[in-house]
Amino acid sequence: MWFTVLMAKINRVSAAPQYWQVQITVEDSDCSFSINPNMTYRKVVKANTLNGAIRQAASYCNKYMKHYPGVFFSYSTENVTPYYYPIRLPSLPEDSTGVRKIKI
Repeated sequence: MWFTVLMAKINRVSAAPQYWQVQITVEDSDCSFSINPNMTYRKVVKANTLNGAIRQAASYCNKYMKHYPGVFFSYSTENVTPYYYPIRLPSLPEDSTGVRKIKI
């Protein structure tokens, strides 16, 4: 009994959501959304799978088309890539670590 509970917790942790980049294309002849009539940008979405990212891109485009009437938002299913946040570790100079050598 305890083994199945332990395995359920491990499986839940291993299915952590990932981040995906989806290419969004905007066609705006009146320039109500942007100053560019045709533009393309990449939107970062949080999803567990590639299909989940595509579904989120579809809902994003539908939501923005309702918010901006006359503007056409579309997404590309071929240009969906995993996204990894850049990690920057803090770098400290050697003198500011607080550790000093003292000769006794």
